[in-house]
Amino acid sequence: MGRKAKLKKLRREAPPPGEAPPAELEEPTNFVREMDHQGYHLKQTIPAPDIPESQMEPKAQNPRL
Repeated sequence: MGRKAKLKKLRREAPPPGEAPPAELEEPTNFVREMDHQGYHLKQTIPAPDIPESQMEPKAQNPRL
């Protein structure tokens, strides 16, 4: 069976897109629970790193180039 024939068969067997069962709605708090499980805590803040006050000087260019 060729590639096009396989695709045609799959399309015939698949239900029409308009008749798909509605997706189950998740709880609104499920996102928070999932993030908590991954190690991100909603109540805990992570401070941003301090910005250095001294300016970095650019490196001298290589004279060989």
